[in-house]
Amino acid sequence: MSKEVVTRVSIKSEDPNWNPIYNCIRVGPDDEAAGSFLKIVGEDEQNDGASISLNWEEWDTLVEVVAKYRKDWEWEL
Repeated sequence: MSKEVVTRVSIKSEDPNWNPIYNCIRVGPDDEAAGSFLKIVGEDEQNDGASISLNWEEWDTLVEVVAKYRKDWEWEL
Protein backbone atom coordinates (compact mmCIF):
# COMPACT_ATOMS: atom_id res chain seq x y z
CA MET A 1 0.00 0.00 0.00
CA SER A 2 1.45 3.38 -0.97
CA LYS A 3 1.41 6.40 1.29
CA GLU A 4 0.17 9.75 -0.03
CA VAL A 5 2.88 12.42 0.06
CA VAL A 6 2.00 16.10 -0.03
CA THR A 7 4.26 17.75 -2.62
CA ARG A 8 2.83 21.25 -2.76
CA VAL A 9 0.86 23.47 -0.41
CA SER A 10 -0.69 26.90 -0.81
CA ILE A 11 -0.62 29.42 2.01
CA LYS A 12 -3.60 31.71 1.64
CA SER A 13 -3.42 35.46 1.56
CA GLU A 14 -5.10 37.66 4.16
CA ASP A 15 -7.20 39.11 1.32
CA PRO A 16 -10.91 38.39 1.97
CA ASN A 17 -11.39 37.75 -1.77
CA TRP A 18 -8.74 35.02 -1.64
CA ASN A 19 -8.46 32.76 -4.66
CA PRO A 20 -6.39 29.64 -3.89
CA ILE A 21 -4.77 29.65 -7.32
CA TYR A 22 -4.02 33.33 -7.85
CA ASN A 23 -3.71 34.79 -4.36
CA CYS A 24 -1.36 32.62 -2.33
CA ILE A 25 2.21 31.57 -1.74
CA ARG A 26 2.91 28.09 -3.11
CA VAL A 27 5.51 25.94 -1.31
CA GLY A 28 6.91 22.54 -2.24
CA PRO A 29 9.97 20.61 -3.36
CA ASP A 30 11.65 21.88 -6.53
CA ASP A 31 10.73 19.27 -9.14
CA GLU A 32 13.65 20.23 -11.38
CA ALA A 33 16.11 19.55 -8.59
CA ALA A 34 14.74 16.08 -7.76
CA GLY A 35 13.23 17.31 -4.49
CA SER A 36 16.50 18.50 -2.98
CA PHE A 37 15.33 22.12 -2.71
CA LEU A 38 12.30 23.90 -1.27
CA LYS A 39 10.70 26.23 -3.81
CA ILE A 40 8.56 29.19 -2.70
CA VAL A 41 6.46 30.92 -5.38
CA GLY A 42 4.43 34.07 -4.81
CA GLU A 43 1.22 33.68 -6.83
CA ASP A 44 -0.33 36.95 -5.73
CA GLU A 45 -0.41 40.47 -7.15
CA GLN A 46 2.46 41.64 -4.94
CA ASN A 47 4.87 38.83 -5.94
CA ASP A 48 3.63 38.10 -9.49
CA GLY A 49 5.12 34.61 -9.73
CA ALA A 50 8.52 35.49 -8.23
CA SER A 51 10.21 32.41 -6.76
CA ILE A 52 13.14 31.33 -4.66
CA SER A 53 14.64 27.87 -4.14
CA LEU A 54 16.48 27.09 -0.91
CA ASN A 55 18.30 23.90 -0.01
CA TRP A 56 16.99 22.24 3.13
CA GLU A 57 19.87 23.49 5.33
CA GLU A 58 19.22 27.07 4.17
CA TRP A 59 15.52 26.60 4.92
CA ASP A 60 16.23 25.27 8.43
CA THR A 61 18.55 28.23 9.12
CA LEU A 62 15.98 30.70 7.80
CA VAL A 63 13.27 29.27 10.07
CA GLU A 64 15.58 29.51 13.11
CA VAL A 65 16.57 33.13 12.37
CA VAL A 66 12.99 34.24 11.78
CA ALA A 67 11.83 32.54 14.99
CA LYS A 68 14.59 34.33 16.91
CA TYR A 69 14.01 37.85 15.53
CA ARG A 70 10.38 37.85 14.43
CA LYS A 71 8.99 39.74 17.43
CA ASP A 72 11.60 42.48 16.98
CA TRP A 73 10.71 42.81 13.30
CA GLU A 74 6.93 43.11 13.69
CA TRP A 75 5.33 46.53 13.79
CA GLU A 76 1.87 48.01 13.33
CA LEU A 77 1.13 49.86 10.11
